[in-house]
Amino acid sequence: MKLEEAKSKYPGEWIAFVPFEEGSNPEGEVIFHIKDRHLFDKKILECDLGKLGDIYITFAGPSIPEGYAAMF
Repeated sequence: MKLEEAKSKYPGEWIAFVPFEEGSNPEGEVIFHIKDRHLFDKKILECDLGKLGDIYITFAGPSIPEGYAAMF
C-alpha cells in the first residue's frame, strides 16, 4: 500500500508505516493505526522495533483542527 493510500484509508488516525522504498509516497505496510495519540505511543513502546526496522509515523489529518489557527 502506498503511504498516501494509507492516509486516505485511515483519516484522523495516527499511522505506523514501514516503507519498502524511499520517496515521497513510498510503497509499504501499515503496522497499526489508532485515533488516540496516547494509545498509539503506548503501542509503539510495546513494539519490537529491531524486527520492524525503519518506521514512519504520521497523522492522517489536518495538523490544526478546523476552527483553530496557529501563529509562528
